[in-house]
Amino acid sequence: MESLRLNTKRIEIMIDDDPKRVVKFNPDDVHLRARIYNLAKEAKRKQDDMQAQLTELETIEGEDSLGLPLKVETAMKLTVDIADFFMTEIDVAFGDGTSGIVFADGFDFESMVVFLEYVLSKFEAVGAKKIDDRLSKSVAKKKVMK
Repeated sequence: MESLRLNTKRIEIMIDDDPKRVVKFNPDDVHLRARIYNLAKEAKRKQDDMQAQLTELETIEGEDSLGLPLKVETAMKLTVDIADFFMTEIDVAFGDGTSGIVFADGFDFESMVVFLEYVLSKFEAVGAKKIDDRLSKSVAKKKVMK
């Protein structure tokens, strides 16, 4: 039987040195790139919506039946809504269960930012290499033609 090696550029990230928490992705995958682009678009929409809710939050006054500020409850609901949004969108982009791997101990915004920045750096590195490769080929052809 013949074997075909596709030489995919799959990246595996172990979260917090835990071999049970590994995220795998291929930065050359055009479908993944499209899903991440959609994540960015949805995040922008969510940011706009969140800004409106934060403005509304500033107008809330009073206390609930336990004497706790109503503003705090509303702010907590907004925070949980944002966390749920990002966990869902990460699962949509990278596959079901990815947010559970990344945020095993619970969602926090700093971990989300670190994860997404790391992933995006891998996409940027692949893109830069492709540009360099194409430019190198173009320069090499010009030298041969002279």
